[in-house]
Amino acid sequence: MDSSPTVPTEGSLKKRRDILRTACCQCLDQCLEVVQELPEEAYRREQSTGSSIGTHMRHIIERISCVLEGLTVGRVDYDRRDRNITLEISPDAATLALRGIQRTLLILDVDSGASLEVAESVHAESPVVAVPSSLDRELMSLVSHTVHHLAIISLLSTSAGYPLAIEIGKAPSTLLYERNRPQ
Repeated sequence: MDSSPTVPTEGSLKKRRDILRTACCQCLDQCLEVVQELPEEAYRREQSTGSSIGTHMRHIIERISCVLEGLTVGRVDYDRRDRNITLEISPDAATLALRGIQRTLLILDVDSGASLEVAESVHAESPVVAVPSSLDRELMSLVSHTVHHLAIISLLSTSAGYPLAIEIGKAPSTLLYERNRPQ
């Protein structure tokens, strides 16, 4: 069996880009479902963990925004988030931001394999680390990151008395496994 990598064609790159874009938009759909289903008080209430559902939603929104803004300069800096408190306390502001990100993702016309530099603090006592990446890799990472925060949001929401749909915050691989496992 030949294990050498295949050279991607323009068609396969477009298909990959479309899959990643769709996956990001599906995560954002789950975010919108959360924001629209929860009462404002539950969205903004600080939990015993020191954060709120709104805090996690703001973090999701701002991390994705970092990628979209970084595309214009070829450098994504995850530490340069706005930390916009309005997104934490206003479900309406979060809804507007999420819909805007979805619109941007759907019309995004960038070479998904184009190289990016990605910078982020990885330890509080160390300098920022910058590594090479690509839009495809960052979109894939955003899906994983968003699912992770949606899982936390689901736990917080359930503990506050507002259980969410069972698939919110579940990894795509887990959903596939559950769908295909023998009964």
